[in-house]
Amino acid sequence: MTEKEKTIQLYMSKLDLSRKEAEQMWLDEQEDNLPDLTPEQKAVAKEMTQADRKKESTPRKRERKPDENKIAIMQQVITALALDVDVIVKNPEREIEFDFLGEHYRLTLSKPRKEKNA
Repeated sequence: MTEKEKTIQLYMSKLDLSRKEAEQMWLDEQEDNLPDLTPEQKAVAKEMTQADRKKESTPRKRERKPDENKIAIMQQVITALALDVDVIVKNPEREIEFDFLGEHYRLTLSKPRKEKNA
């Protein structure tokens, strides 16, 4: 039994239609009844299907709390390095730079976020 025949049989049993009505319904579904839209009409249809979003008039100013633990760790590292080299603090929580024996180094402290699955 073909897919067409299965669909017609389904229409006849579920919708209580005659064979002729079910075949006509199948033909109607196979035909493309939508007219071709002009580019302007397509643009309008696309715009109408998009949800409205209110844009913020001014961006939010989020103030981040300093991470005291990271600052303490960086202070310990700076104290350890300061005996031999000049340390440049780029970010007191995250990054320092220094020169050692003619070479430039950058130390970056990162604190990875907890995994969601853990």
